[in-house]
Amino acid sequence: MIINPNNIQHTIAFVPRFDPIGAFKYKLVDTATDYVEEDEVDSYEITTRGKVKFTLSADVTSETRYQLTITTLGGEIMYRGLVIATAQDTQEYQLTNDKYYF
Repeated sequence: MIINPNNIQHTIAFVPRFDPIGAFKYKLVDTATDYVEEDEVDSYEITTRGKVKFTLSADVTSETRYQLTITTLGGEIMYRGLVIATAQDTQEYQLTNDKYYF
């Protein structure tokens, strides 16, 4: 999943292990610094293809990976995956973009 670090609001769409009932929580962990951002989500949309979409507010660092875990309020895991914060075009994404010069 890709999010743009230039934005504060990020729309997250995921396929859950089971349909949510009521509110759920997300936890976004920076894989380099272990900084944790978490919050409760009570407003979301379930699309016709079974994806759950919601908006989260997070100040992320460019070219950083995050571990996203979404759980019920009881602690049951609905989704777990990686999120990459980049402003690069996803079709032309390069891990070393602007880091090495020849």
